Amino acid sequence: MDSQPAVKKKKLNIKKEIFKYLRYWYWILLSMLLFYLGAKIYLRYTTPQYLSRTTLQFPHSKTKGGVALTDLTTLGNGLGGDSELQGEATAILSKPTLAKVVGQLNLNVSFFGVGAIKENELYTSSPLLGNIINISDPNFSSASYVVAPSGKNTYKLSEGPLIKGKNTFNFGEIVKLPLGTVVLSLKPGKKSFEPVKVIFRSTPSIVSSLEKSVTVTLPPNKGLMMELSLIGPVPGKSESILNSITEQYKEDGVKDRNAEAQNTQDFINGRLEIISEDLSGIEGEKESFKRKNEITDLDTQANIAVNNTNSGTKQIVAYSTQLELIKSIYDASSVERLLPSNMGLSGVTEGYLAKYNDMLLTKSKTLKQATSQNPSIIILNRDINEMRNLIRQNLMESKATLQLQIAQLQAQLNSDRTKIYNYPTQEKIFRGIERQQNLKEQLYLYLLQKREENAITLAVTAPIAKVLNPAYTIGVVKPEREQIVLGALLAGLLLPIVVIFAKNAADNKVHTKDQVISHIPNASVIAEIPIKDNDLGLLQNNDFTVFAESFRILSSNLKFILRTKENGSKGGVILVTSSIKGEGKSTISVNTALTLAGSSKVLLIGADIRNPQLHRFIKDSKKGLTDYLISEDEYPDQYIVPSGLHQNLDVLFSGAIAPNPNDLLDMKKFGWMMETLRNEYQYIILDSAPVMLVSDTLHLMEKSDIVLYIIKSNYTDIPMLDFADEFQQSHSVNNISFVLNNVKPEDSRYGSKYGYGYYTHKGKK
Repeated sequence: MDSQPAVKKKKLNIKKEIFKYLRYWYWILLSMLLFYLGAKIYLRYTTPQYLSRTTLQFPHSKTKGGVALTDLTTLGNGLGGDSELQGEATAILSKPTLAKVVGQLNLNVSFFGVGAIKENELYTSSPLLGNIINISDPNFSSASYVVAPSGKNTYKLSEGPLIKGKNTFNFGEIVKLPLGTVVLSLKPGKKSFEPVKVIFRSTPSIVSSLEKSVTVTLPPNKGLMMELSLIGPVPGKSESILNSITEQYKEDGVKDRNAEAQNTQDFINGRLEIISEDLSGIEGEKESFKRKNEITDLDTQANIAVNNTNSGTKQIVAYSTQLELIKSIYDASSVERLLPSNMGLSGVTEGYLAKYNDMLLTKSKTLKQATSQNPSIIILNRDINEMRNLIRQNLMESKATLQLQIAQLQAQLNSDRTKIYNYPTQEKIFRGIERQQNLKEQLYLYLLQKREENAITLAVTAPIAKVLNPAYTIGVVKPEREQIVLGALLAGLLLPIVVIFAKNAADNKVHTKDQVISHIPNASVIAEIPIKDNDLGLLQNNDFTVFAESFRILSSNLKFILRTKENGSKGGVILVTSSIKGEGKSTISVNTALTLAGSSKVLLIGADIRNPQLHRFIKDSKKGLTDYLISEDEYPDQYIVPSGLHQNLDVLFSGAIAPNPNDLLDMKKFGWMMETLRNEYQYIILDSAPVMLVSDTLHLMEKSDIVLYIIKSNYTDIPMLDFADEFQQSHSVNNISFVLNNVKPEDSRYGSKYGYGYYTHKGKK
């Protein structure tokens, strides 16, 4: 089994690959220049965008379980953690807050300088002031006009919708437009101005724009911090918007925080007024009783009775305190209002009170966003009434229970008193008065403490957040000038390279010798013929062009190959063929024959019987090869004619077109003719037919010493190389040499140095 020869791996010629692109350097340079100019024009007429930022800091909630006012859950300052901070990040950009910002900064009216290409906003430098008094069009979003001076204290509106065609108005005049009514006026000190553009926008549209443009971020690992940023063309305007947002947010936070505390304060103050009046009456009654009964020290006088009835009295006082508290809460529950909780009542009653207060607070919050006819409000009203009735019923039951317990204790106490015959009647009355006094004092002190605690919460007016960094502008963020310029240069560089690469990738033609060798590993490319210098492509006398020199190289290589044959003889038969028509077989055949004829006797045979082409280069004879083969003549001498191109070159034309070329070329007479002509001519060149189209050439190969397989650069398809390789292997042709025809200088093995030492003009060396 024959071993396949090793395929030599071709090293990548980086220099040559780079030169493929450098040959188009002027297009690359022009592309980069155009992209650079485009980037400069874009930057020249693009409005720069500035980044403005402000930072808020939220304090942590400082309330602990061990502080003095243990009933307070918060003093109104601080957040509980990151989850609350996430909610505040959403609340700070609420629509009501942004709407207040729009109104405070008068963002509904904007002025712009009128330019040929771009318009710059005149935030603080505008010569005019404007306000929207009201908007009559419910679908209004925005409208723009050009304001130009028209005369003394008058102006003219254009490029916008008007009513009844009127377009001239006085400064300070209320102007009625399709959007509504507006007022424009000159700034104090301004007497004249250049035309400016004014844009009126509705508050909802501006709020929607701010929601999209203002960015809220929570920096990680920095505690309870919040950053607000805004990108805009006017840094001062962006800073004003950010500062206004933070101020409105802080004001709203203080108002919301104090609302609940104020309701509790009002309830406590009302109860304190009632209890203060009751306590004043009891103290007056006690004073009158002592004066009337001349009592100085009741404790000393009734020490024995007190010792016996002390426990019962304490129990009655405790129950009476609860009973009075129940009465107070029962009276307060007669109308819909917040009820005090955590008053020491039973767990069930305290649970009902807490749930009832939650329902009232939920209803209050819901009414801010809904009407009283809302189904949620109706359901809440029903639930609140039911819960209030349940509380009142529970309080009545507790009252009855306490009254029963007090009656039982009182009966026991009376029983004991009957045993103390010397206990004066005054003691009984005095103790009753004192019990009432103690009860009112305890309740009064308790409410005073709650009022002070709530007053602290109400008095805290510190904002929910601290402005750590007022709004400031970092700098231009859009457009990024350096990146755009560098990107434009890179795009200008890559675009032609990509186009060239795509062109080369889509190119399916053979161009270089390396392509031939890569598809035909064992190929021997003995010559690269450049593009011909004239229409016919014939060599001239004393021709020193690159085209002529390439045929000299081809002839030298042919002589060397033929000289190394086994017979060692000089000369031989050279068969010229190709894959398809049009690859330059006849041109190569004639010029090779002319080159060899300089020092040897050469015969050129037109072996392409089907489509002869030698007549394009040499004056054709009427008779030729086919005529000889079908004749009775033994020798072909009378069919061979001088070429007229060189004295050592003779030609045997194809002759008449025969219907059976294969049979003619397979005749023994043809073989005998070739053997005879070998003795008369040192070189015989056969210009044959393409091997891919017809099989005529196969009969000529066994009579040839070397086969020149022509491949035309920029014409032959690359798949034709695979066919040539397959043809060589399938027919076991070992004497094939390849010639690359019509090669451009940049595609040759020498590149731009092709033809070193020679001039391209004929006759010069």
